[in-house]
Amino acid sequence: MNLGGICRPLFKSKRQVKAVEEFLNVLKDVKFVVDSAIVLVEHPGDGENKKSKVMKIVNDFTSENGIKLPIPSAILNWIIGEVIDMSVRWLNENFWKKEKQN
Repeated sequence: MNLGGICRPLFKSKRQVKAVEEFLNVLKDVKFVVDSAIVLVEHPGDGENKKSKVMKIVNDFTSENGIKLPIPSAILNWIIGEVIDMSVRWLNENFWKKEKQN
């Protein structure tokens, strides 16, 4: 992801732009792990338990791979929770479609 042209006015150095690019790439990788974990734990019902399992998978993955983001873990967990909700909503609407009842 190249943010050089877009973010140049926001940052004073190329090093800052590179740091933001690396941060966004890590978030993209975490999003991939979230999506993969959602598919792994999917079964009908039991939403909150599945969300907890996905959170554990993602946290284990980041810990085991030495991924450290420069934000507090509570905020990262909130972000991951929101990403899970958005991904599941999209999957429910577009992939795991249910017949609409009249």
